[in-house]
Amino acid sequence: MASDLPSKDQLHQQVVDGRPITTSEVADIAHAEFERSDAGPIKGGSAATAQSLHDKQQNFLEKAGDIARKYPGEVTKQDAAEVQRAEARLLGERPGKGSTSAKVQSLADQNAASIEK
Repeated sequence: MASDLPSKDQLHQQVVDGRPITTSEVADIAHAEFERSDAGPIKGGSAATAQSLHDKQQNFLEKAGDIARKYPGEVTKQDAAEVQRAEARLLGERPGKGSTSAKVQSLADQNAASIEK
């Protein structure tokens, strides 16, 4: 009855859609997976995937939050690179136009250009 559990693709799509995977959601998935297997978490299963994505979301939110608390004129290219790495790890691919990391990169580029003047 593993069909009641979200698939890896469904969990990934949830992340791409910007919907957080909460700790209680991870716990519910882990509990359901345990009930079905009686052997604990399944390596590479839904619970492991949910936990991994949750952790990546938290890392991305922490990095983006650190930058958001900075004065806009203090955002550097290194800051942009850190946010981009965290977002890419979360999404499993390079973030596209309009992404958080693209916006941070744009701000960092503007700041670098104003310093060069």
